[in-house]
Amino acid sequence: MLVPVIMHKSEKYRIREKKMLAATRVFFMQNFGCTRKVYNLYTDYLYNELEELGYTGGDVLPDIKLPEVTRFKKEYPYLKRADALGLCNAKQDFEDAIKHFNEDCDHKLYTKRAIRRNESGTEPLSFRGLTGMPKFHSKAQGYFSYTTNCQYPKEGNNLKRATIRLQGNTLYLPKLKDGVELIVHRKLPDNAVIGSVTISMDTDGAFYASIEYSYTVMMEMELRDAAISNNTEAIGSFRFLGLDYSQSDFYVDSEGRKANYPHCYRESEEKLARLQRELSHMVNDSSNYKKQLAKIRKLHVHIRNQRKDFIEKESTRLVSAYDVIVVEDLDLRALGQCLSLGKNLHDNGFGMFRNALARKLEQKGSVLVKIDKWYPSSKTCHCCGTKNDEVTLGVRKWVCQNCGAVLDRDENAAINIKAEGKRIFAEYFAAWLEKDQKARDKAEKLSSARKKKKAA
Repeated sequence: MLVPVIMHKSEKYRIREKKMLAATRVFFMQNFGCTRKVYNLYTDYLYNELEELGYTGGDVLPDIKLPEVTRFKKEYPYLKRADALGLCNAKQDFEDAIKHFNEDCDHKLYTKRAIRRNESGTEPLSFRGLTGMPKFHSKAQGYFSYTTNCQYPKEGNNLKRATIRLQGNTLYLPKLKDGVELIVHRKLPDNAVIGSVTISMDTDGAFYASIEYSYTVMMEMELRDAAISNNTEAIGSFRFLGLDYSQSDFYVDSEGRKANYPHCYRESEEKLARLQRELSHMVNDSSNYKKQLAKIRKLHVHIRNQRKDFIEKESTRLVSAYDVIVVEDLDLRALGQCLSLGKNLHDNGFGMFRNALARKLEQKGSVLVKIDKWYPSSKTCHCCGTKNDEVTLGVRKWVCQNCGAVLDRDENAAINIKAEGKRIFAEYFAAWLEKDQKARDKAEKLSSARKKKKAA
């Protein structure tokens, strides 16, 4: 049964720089600088308030009422030339940073940098060095972006009178009447309603426009209905696939296939080392130094694009062929800190791959099932279910002592992951649907509250 569902999605387009006016480039750079300035002003305001209150850490941040953006506009008149919604979004980003620190961070843990500076006597430990504390945004660190929201007339969602419009390949933004031409590789749906646009500049100097929009799609409810009703017969007919993470092959699936990831970073590692070696012999901030640095940045962007291209194509292929995909809920951040595994893990981007699978399965009406990371998928024989505790990380093949089956470690783990995902599918999907509905209700409540505040 097909049901209309509102989906939220974003598309990132590169701006055609050859046809971009010099005034447009200046406008973008001004907005980047102004939003960064507003964020830093809020950071400075927070630090001053915390010092007056005597906050030293160990607890959530005290409730501090932040000033409005208009106060900073009076102190710094050049902020008025920037997009007002971009400055308001900078405040929203800062409030989200405070919320992240209060809810997700350990209020007693200090960063490694703060500990080193304390040990060397450069700077004593303070709340500024706490992990997750909002920090100043540096121009040198590449904070070149701003977000603006689309506003519609009060009479209704008249797309032709919206402040943000995509007409053909031209994107029109607030305070930018001429618009910018995009390289449109994928068109937006006909019924797409633009919510916001983020303009950013990459490390190689290229400009991008990321368009967030919502649209109505007819979604198949067969999977959701089966999960809610726990229909074992329907669930048994779905196409399941288990994926076991592999350092060398990216993943091994439950049908014995390997992804054969191209190892983009390692293929360019020698060239990157040569460019960096040449850079080390140049005079800092000289013309040749800047040209060489631009080459290094361009190579890093090329590696990143190769990685993303592989992940998007591979995830699309799997989602098209299977209804449900099952993976282990691995702590990739902890694995990335391992000296023997970290470099390759950061190269393959398996976390990005899981996110892409989850996003595309959701658009299909399905879900990415994550089983417990402590589930003994590698130590359990998929033929008879016997668990062998002697199987360690270095054992690639082993023989089951009960049934005598010769098992490949990764393929056996993928089969067990698929079976476990199939077993918990109904319960997992029902919990995911409940969580998703709560998030949608919360977003709708916030949206209505903003509309009431704007109307008042």
